[in-house]
Amino acid sequence: MAKFLAKRFLSLIFVVIGITLIVFIATHCLPADPARAAAGPSASKEQVEEKRVELGLDKPVYEQYINYMKGLLHFDMGKSYKSKQPVTKEISTRLAATMELTILSLIIFFILALLLGSIAALKRNKLVDHIIRFFSVASMAVPPYWLALILQYLLYYKASLLPAGYRLPAGVAGPDTITGLYLLDSALQGDWELFFLSAKHLVLPVLSLVIGYCGITTRMMRTQLLQELRQDYIRTARSKGLLERPVILRHAMKNAISPILTMLGMQAGGMIGGTVLIEKIFSWPGLGSYALESILSMDLLVIAGITMVMAIIFILINLIVDISYVLIDPRVRLS
Repeated sequence: MAKFLAKRFLSLIFVVIGITLIVFIATHCLPADPARAAAGPSASKEQVEEKRVELGLDKPVYEQYINYMKGLLHFDMGKSYKSKQPVTKEISTRLAATMELTILSLIIFFILALLLGSIAALKRNKLVDHIIRFFSVASMAVPPYWLALILQYLLYYKASLLPAGYRLPAGVAGPDTITGLYLLDSALQGDWELFFLSAKHLVLPVLSLVIGYCGITTRMMRTQLLQELRQDYIRTARSKGLLERPVILRHAMKNAISPILTMLGMQAGGMIGGTVLIEKIFSWPGLGSYALESILSMDLLVIAGITMVMAIIFILINLIVDISYVLIDPRVRLS
């Protein structure tokens, strides 16, 4: 295990370097002038050139990249062209909001997909199976951002049951920062009124992500469990007189979950990317909405920083998935 982790973390370094190189080149190939965007639409040509020199954009791309990588060694991603604030500070203030939304969505998504997929497999060709399969197909067909708009319209505008967005109502201060996650921080401080208020604001964005992404995993869980239930070792376990519940939980489901973990890692990446529009729709102050603002203002260093942070999160999630293979299935050996 230690050897495997050492190899993965070493490869992580090279992956991050490759990501920074690709993102840096891609952002500099965009058909737009970040110096003009930073100077403002009314700036003269001379002012734009002064801004270009000030931002270091007059230097060759390779020299800009080398300077950027030197800064990364000290966790310095440069300064935003727009706000003049350090990119690292800007990202850190928004990262907790995105992580709270994403982590909660992933947990609910995983539990719901496994539960629905298992029920559909165990109740094959019955009414509940048909309902779950219909839900799965509908989930795959509906984009999360469209679902978010529908839920916002129905549950906020029409029914007035849930807030339209933001982490908390205007004028309400968040809990004292411990982790940056409002739910966890308010629970640790025993402020249950703030806890339930934060949870209420999370319902719509989390619901949009969960319903929008759990369809394919639900169908895959159903298929995997049905395949496992047809295996010889299941028939052997039943013939030995084992009860149906242990056969399903300890044998069939345990082996069926392993391929689902791979899908979970892929879905996590899609969910992280999907938060961009979800956060914008619900005015969620996270990395997604900040990334969209940075793209519109051509804030290249911010775009590169957010892309790198999201890529690292995705890589770490896949590392956790790889480790979980061994914990769930002891037949797996890491090399």
